[in-house]
Amino acid sequence: MHASRHIYLEKLRVQASVGILPHELEAKQALLISLELALAPTPLVPASDDVREVLDYRKVRQIAIDNATSGHVNMLETLAGRICHQLLELPHVMQATVRVDKPNIFSDCDGVAVAVTAKNNTL
Repeated sequence: MHASRHIYLEKLRVQASVGILPHELEAKQALLISLELALAPTPLVPASDDVREVLDYRKVRQIAIDNATSGHVNMLETLAGRICHQLLELPHVMQATVRVDKPNIFSDCDGVAVAVTAKNNTL
């Protein structure tokens, strides 16, 4: 029996250099990164209870951290797109959605977020 499998990472907290305003160029800001990966159909139960049988979500988390902390980026769209692109290169990833939230950017809302979704057309 096969099943669809999804991996979720919710609101990973990172400090990143992002934005175009003078104060954003001088100091890092808090971002929240969430993602969803849709994986190719796999057996309902892995062949063995071993991490080598599945996509190790530590790798997924590290891709998000590395992209967010590797240097300045002007736009959330750029950061989300870069993360999404790398996630789609992982084995068995059919689709990725990446959401980057910038909390507390405006005093009258909880924040601003950008989300991108892309499919791996090679699977």
